[in-house]
Amino acid sequence: MLDKQLSSPEKTNSEKAYRQLREDIVFGAFLPNEKLKIETLREKYGLGAGPLREALARLSSEHLVVLEGQRGFTVAPMSAEDAYDIGETRTLLEIEALRQSFLHGDEDWETQLVAAYHRLVRAEQKVIQGETDFIEWETRNAIFHETMVAACPSQWVMRMRQQIYEQHQRYRHLSRKQSVGVRDIASEHKALFDAAFNRDIQGATEIIRNHIARTTQTVLQTLKAR
Repeated sequence: MLDKQLSSPEKTNSEKAYRQLREDIVFGAFLPNEKLKIETLREKYGLGAGPLREALARLSSEHLVVLEGQRGFTVAPMSAEDAYDIGETRTLLEIEALRQSFLHGDEDWETQLVAAYHRLVRAEQKVIQGETDFIEWETRNAIFHETMVAACPSQWVMRMRQQIYEQHQRYRHLSRKQSVGVRDIASEHKALFDAAFNRDIQGATEIIRNHIARTTQTVLQTLKAR
């Protein structure tokens, strides 16, 4: 019992460190190739060195952080080649996950899909009106896409899809600000929702392929401009 009480706060702090670091990396608070010094992170987050190192090791396994031997940790680099590769790989996995999900989704899945889409629409309306930030939108966007594939029975497809989605999320943040007022993402999501609800595998395949390709193109343009 005592062991649990002693280990619980550290576990909680490790999870907190992981969530905060991951969010700051994905949403650009830390730049690609930036050094992640433990002392600086301790001051920023008010957490101990142990939980921070554990979080950095976890992020390293997810390829969001690079461990450079004795020199410590840095934010993973970003490149046009990597962005394109991630976009193409996500397309392949997303299409397969959607196909299997459409075949196995039940009434509960449909109900959850409707709810996730409704919340995403609300968030998109708030972004247009300037009433919310991109983090809230991104959270609801992720839930919507996850709900569409939630009925996929293949654990390996889902694991690989989740890993590549998180990598794509980092690049997608670059394109999101560039897309506001230029790209009608709400209409793209509406088309995806309709295809999913109607179990239209062929239609959803074409929509998701174009959906991801547009994002990749915007990311490549943004990286080139930088």
